[in-house]
Amino acid sequence: MGELGINGWNFAVQLVAFLVFIYLLWRFAVGPIVKVLDSRQDKIGESLMAAERMQQELRESATKNEEVMAQARREAQELLTTARGNAEQIVNRANEQASHSAEEFLTRAKDTLRQETAQARQQLRMEVADLAVNAAGKILRKEISADDQRELIEKTLNESANVQQ
Repeated sequence: MGELGINGWNFAVQLVAFLVFIYLLWRFAVGPIVKVLDSRQDKIGESLMAAERMQQELRESATKNEEVMAQARREAQELLTTARGNAEQIVNRANEQASHSAEEFLTRAKDTLRQETAQARQQLRMEVADLAVNAAGKILRKEISADDQRELIEKTLNESANVQQ
């Protein structure tokens, strides 16, 4: 090798120095850089997976939100329907109560009218009987005894009751 101008000891020392340099470069420069790059790549991969999981969770929560909103709308519609039904029932009950109250009022008014009419008829009968007795007394020119008056009044009332019925 001497002919080529290469010194064997120098070459061996340079070769060992180069190998030591490569080892040291790999051990202290390239190795840590590769580790940092690998760890960065792992972190980026994990971040991408986390982002995908978050997007999936977001889609699931959006779907759940839509379901919850749809359920809330259905419940609100049911409440509205129930409230309308209850309002109609209340109005119907109020109408029924008003109708019943009106009928009851009319019945009481009719009963009161019947009673007042009966009293008026009774009073009219008594007055007619008194007039008849007075007229009969004047016609006969004599006074009728109290017992005769009662008998005459009862007879007249019975006759007038039979005539009116």
